[in-house]
Amino acid sequence: MVLKNTDATAHAEVTAIREACKKLGKIDLSDCEMYASCEPCSMCFGAVRLSRIKRLVYGATAEAAIAMGSCYQNANLEIKRADGNGALLAEQVFQNTKGKFPMY
Repeated sequence: MVLKNTDATAHAEVTAIREACKKLGKIDLSDCEMYASCEPCSMCFGAVRLSRIKRLVYGATAEAAIAMGSCYQNANLEIKRADGNGALLAEQVFQNTKGKFPMY
């Protein structure tokens, strides 16, 4: 679905979670199980956790999937934490608001 929908977040697990939430009319999937052919990436695992799926079963490890030739394995991306005032401000905002926005 990533290529079909031109959506980098449309991995199988995320797509399945979206469809399940729509079909069930809720975001809490704590009574659901997910079966995946491969160990989920970080994004998909985060989606599984946020949807509270009670059980995740997968086949191949992430290392096996990468060895098979994922189109994501050679991402050329710089990741940098903000420094100075930007980092200080972001941390202060997080500390001041983290309790105000419960997930459920």
